[in-house]
Amino acid sequence: MERNELLDRIGALSERELRPVENVLRALDDMKVNKYPFFGNFLDIVKEESDDPDVFVCSMPIVPELLNPLRIVYGGVTAALADMAMAWMLEHREDMGRRARFVTIDMHVNYHNAGTGKRLIAKSRLVNVAREVLQVSCEIENDKGDLVVTSTGTFLHLVRRGQRQASGEDQ
Repeated sequence: MERNELLDRIGALSERELRPVENVLRALDDMKVNKYPFFGNFLDIVKEESDDPDVFVCSMPIVPELLNPLRIVYGGVTAALADMAMAWMLEHREDMGRRARFVTIDMHVNYHNAGTGKRLIAKSRLVNVAREVLQVSCEIENDKGDLVVTSTGTFLHLVRRGQRQASGEDQ
């Protein structure tokens, strides 16, 4: 789509229809500042304070654009929050290294209650470490305290060959 056509189409949107466009622009701006991926910024996921040092907490607002026809958060959005919360928790652990990166190799999601309310709050914790394979759990509640999702994920710690050799693991 050409730039002028895009601007014309944006100009023709209603105030309500402009909200997702504003969210895209906010997410693009946030990426420049916080260096987080677009989708996490688009969902407006933010780190929260945790009373327990072993539990990583983050949350996201529930906005109309993320609701299915039944007016509940799409299950895939909730699953994406769980996936991001678990990986983000691993990236924030000091014992993993400052530039640690992880990819999901397996994930299970159990839905318990509808994703309703004003916010979804994800709480993640490390369950087990076996070399570069890590198991993590996550619980997501809404702002009313209803359990929405429980999830477990298996993640691969991406380790560069030089890092592995420097630590003596390949010897």
